[in-house]
Amino acid sequence: MAHWTAERQGAAPAEPERVGGAGWTAAWLTGAVTLSAEGALALVVFFLAGLREEHYVAAGIPAYVGYLLAAVVAAAVLGLAGLIGSAAAVLPVVRLSRWSARRIGRAETIGWCLTACGAVATAAAVCTGVPIGLLGGSWTVLPLVLLAAFVGLVPAVLCTRAVTVLRRTGARFGLAGAVLVGGLTLSALVLVGGLAAYGTGLLQKYEPPRLTAAQLLGTWTDGQGGTLTLRADGTAAADDLDVHTAQAARGGDAPEQCSGSGTWARSDAPPRTPQLDLSVSGCLEGVGWQFGGTAAQPTLYYWIGDPDSLNQYALHRGSPVP
Repeated sequence: MAHWTAERQGAAPAEPERVGGAGWTAAWLTGAVTLSAEGALALVVFFLAGLREEHYVAAGIPAYVGYLLAAVVAAAVLGLAGLIGSAAAVLPVVRLSRWSARRIGRAETIGWCLTACGAVATAAAVCTGVPIGLLGGSWTVLPLVLLAAFVGLVPAVLCTRAVTVLRRTGARFGLAGAVLVGGLTLSALVLVGGLAAYGTGLLQKYEPPRLTAAQLLGTWTDGQGGTLTLRADGTAAADDLDVHTAQAARGGDAPEQCSGSGTWARSDAPPRTPQLDLSVSGCLEGVGWQFGGTAAQPTLYYWIGDPDSLNQYALHRGSPVP
């Protein structure tokens, strides 16, 4: 009888060594740094992809200081989000994987851990996507949430699980540090590689359309009743265009309305940037109109106050003028 019991115990699936308080602290930190690294990589990819879209990047010492502060704030937010996400999602999935494997008497493997990630991601997708779909939203939210949750969970859960099967506490915290360094290195490599791809022309970054004088002819509208008509003879007619000032924008005051006639011309302002020179008597004098949008859907705009504020008044293509 004793021999039979020993055989049964020997055949039982091996379980990971029990993790103490310090071990779970290391696991929590590992999940946090993994999630933070994932967030940093996502921000880098988002930034690189945004270079293909219409954007404005401020220059100068104040702007660079602002970018540095934004980077510091982003790092702090990513760190805090990682700590919360590790405690709320990653550690529970790791525990669920170990508990469920133990309940059915099998070894808790990486494959089983991935199954637990899939189950949690599916539950998150159903709880998010079904209510949105029933309320009239798009059902595409369901697979998107499923994919995002699964892709976000898997690296963090696997790294955290690796910590729980290590024997020494120092090795566990060392793995957390290695994950942090590896994640930051990967983000830096992707950033440098992406910028190099844009710099060499392998990827095409956004450039404003270089509209010719013939392409500028016609009526441009702000979508709120204001129009600007440019004619082939070089004359222009403005009707109820908004005239914004930096002081009014900061104070929340409504813009003034501008109507009148004048002249226009296409010019290449330094440093050889195409823009529209418009002079309408009584208003819109000295305003530098620039080209935006795309060649298929161009816009004319001017900055409201400092360009660093990213506030602009834009006109969109309306009807052509014969």
